[in-house]
Amino acid sequence: MAYLHTLGMALLVAILAIASPPARAQTTAYAAGQGAINSIEVGVEVRASVLGRCGFASGGAPSGTIDQADFDRNGFTRDFAIQLDCTGASRIAVTSQNGGMASAAAGGSGYQAKAPYRVALYMVADNGTNSSSSCDASSLSAGGSCAFAGTASSSTGLRLAGAATKANGSYLRVSAPAYAGADTLVAGRYADTLSITVSVSP
Repeated sequence: MAYLHTLGMALLVAILAIASPPARAQTTAYAAGQGAINSIEVGVEVRASVLGRCGFASGGAPSGTIDQADFDRNGFTRDFAIQLDCTGASRIAVTSQNGGMASAAAGGSGYQAKAPYRVALYMVADNGTNSSSSCDASSLSAGGSCAFAGTASSSTGLRLAGAATKANGSYLRVSAPAYAGADTLVAGRYADTLSITVSVSP
């Protein structure tokens, strides 16, 4: 009897083993400090872009006036600070309304009603690279030959290779020595207006 009892128990174990479903992988998520540590790896792709922008920073456009008495004897020089807000390379260009310091008074034989002066640009990028050039105001009028004459575009103007978003010491300078022309400057008020534009550059 003992033999048959043992055999019966073995058959019961075998039947239970056959009826049991196959084991599954552990999927239980345990709270911190309980059970095995579960690690699930997923991939999340994140993409973004920054559109290029280029212009003068708030309050960063060169502005102001210079009013020098007896500039024919004393000359003049003044710097106007520039701060750009460009996230990449840029170009800056300048045009002169009169192509020199012009007087409303008419000239005549032996007299001149327009005085020459120079315009210089010195531009500095955030990474320290810089670009500079200078020209006579006469070459900044329409169709002028100056390298930064005209309206700034992707191909026109003095090119600054790096981004510029800080006050880096960039400036526009106007200057003239004492007048040394052959003709005497006619008495009166002299003036010129410079227009400065900036553009993104490839």
